[in-house]
Amino acid sequence: MSSHLFEAAEAVGIRREQLLEAAGLPIPARGAPPGETDWDVFATMLDELSRRLGGDPARLRAVGRAMVRAPSFRFLEQLARIVVSPRALYDAAHRWVSPANVPHIVLELDFLSATRVRLRGTLPEPHAASLPYFRIFEGVLIEVPALLGLPPATLVRSEVTPRTMDVVVELPRSSSLLDRVRRRVRAAISPGAVLDLLEEQRRDMATGLESVQRSTNELRSLFDRLPDLVIIHRAGVVLWTNREVAAVLGYERADDLVGRALLDLVAPSSHDLVRSRMHGAADGDLPDLVETRLLRSDGDIVFVEVSPTQTVSFGGQPARLVVGRDVTERIRLRQQLLIADRMASIGMLAAGVAHEVNNPLAYVLNNIEMATKELAQQGESTRTTREALGIALEGVDRIRTIVRGLLELARVDDAAVGPVDVRAIVESTVGLAARQISERARLETDYRPVPFALGTSARLGQVLLNLLTNALEAMPTGAKDTNRLRVVVRRSASGGVVVEISDNGVGIAPEHAARIFDPFFTTKASGEGTGLGLAITQRLVAELGGELSFESSPRRGTTFRLTLQPEEPAEHVPSPDGLN
Repeated sequence: MSSHLFEAAEAVGIRREQLLEAAGLPIPARGAPPGETDWDVFATMLDELSRRLGGDPARLRAVGRAMVRAPSFRFLEQLARIVVSPRALYDAAHRWVSPANVPHIVLELDFLSATRVRLRGTLPEPHAASLPYFRIFEGVLIEVPALLGLPPATLVRSEVTPRTMDVVVELPRSSSLLDRVRRRVRAAISPGAVLDLLEEQRRDMATGLESVQRSTNELRSLFDRLPDLVIIHRAGVVLWTNREVAAVLGYERADDLVGRALLDLVAPSSHDLVRSRMHGAADGDLPDLVETRLLRSDGDIVFVEVSPTQTVSFGGQPARLVVGRDVTERIRLRQQLLIADRMASIGMLAAGVAHEVNNPLAYVLNNIEMATKELAQQGESTRTTREALGIALEGVDRIRTIVRGLLELARVDDAAVGPVDVRAIVESTVGLAARQISERARLETDYRPVPFALGTSARLGQVLLNLLTNALEAMPTGAKDTNRLRVVVRRSASGGVVVEISDNGVGIAPEHAARIFDPFFTTKASGEGTGLGLAITQRLVAELGGELSFESSPRRGTTFRLTLQPEEPAEHVPSPDGLN
């Protein structure tokens, strides 16, 4: 197509070097064969031509009229020698010439009457728009009848934009009967010439289509390699996706999504938002970015940040381009920070409450002890009262133990990892959860002599409390007599400490076993769990240099095993009663 443009431009006084220079292309030697020109580069040369012609539609049409007579456009002249009428020439040019030269432009030719022709054209995205191209095309339409020895056509209507044209031309009356007869004779006696011409145009068309297909494949390949999610749909039906969409949503191939309704890939909570963007406001009225929930093939939710959709051409028809980014991890981290902040606030509140309870608790303890001593001086008659006070004293001591454990758990843990008495921490944590345990299960303990291990009291307390809570929640309610919670403290084979917390609850399903430490993964009903407990627990254990593992059988129960490194050197072993 560029060779046609160069010859036509030079016919109106514009040198090809000027157009090539504007497009940033090298200037070939005169007579060198023209190379293939990308449409966007060709559009740049058209813009330069229009600039040099002052954007005048009449002068641009003159270029089109000169193009019809260009040597490289000889096919039209050859065709004119064997067709009978202007109408036949327009029809042949529409069927063969245009697709061979500009296959990406959609053209529609209608014969409104015997002498009136309407041509509509569309230049789809992503190809560069070009108003000069359609002005030049008008000139071609005007000049075509001259190839038959007729006057030029008359432009009746012209509606042209950078992407569309709607033009109506009035054809001149056919020439004399003698000329028409001559053309009919030439057409009748030259079938081989017709076939040769059509074969030449077929080859040109194939080359043009191959070029368009190559450009399309390159563009799709580029989209396919993007780390973002790219979806093209029409009326809510998926036409194409890149590989990232399939990977994020858990499908083997992108083709598995083609033909599906877009809403099938969207979580119900985001249906209204997606519908509004498919059928609602214009692109300019939409927010820059919105968060949408998509559904994976396994039913999990993926959070995607979607930019405003764009109108594109796909398969020669308008479609919508959607580009999004997977922000699931970012959303989860944000939720985790919110929960961590809330837990820190609760910890501060618990520490304050425990501190305030400690003071009146000391008054109660001192007064009970003083009352017991004074009653003891009054003899055997006060024995019942002293026994009651003794029970009250045991209760106060238990409250003090619980408050001490609460302070340990709520303490800001900025201490370095060091040797800790794991058995004492286990006893304190079990005591803190004693009420919940007594309401849900029978407690069995097996605390053996163990060395000090590396850790911090606050972190180990939080880890153990999480594991105890999970074990209690795994057992059915209302089955206290059959529910069993077992806590074991023993030495590991490497000289460290192992804490085992076992339950005889529902167990962990095999399909969930690989994900129980994933943040936000939970099998609890919506609103009953955050899915952070075990994830945080595993992170805390890892920070202590320990290891957290589990064994589970569905409907038989689960054992979580916490293994801690020994104190270096491991010289101190507490006595069986927990005293140093």
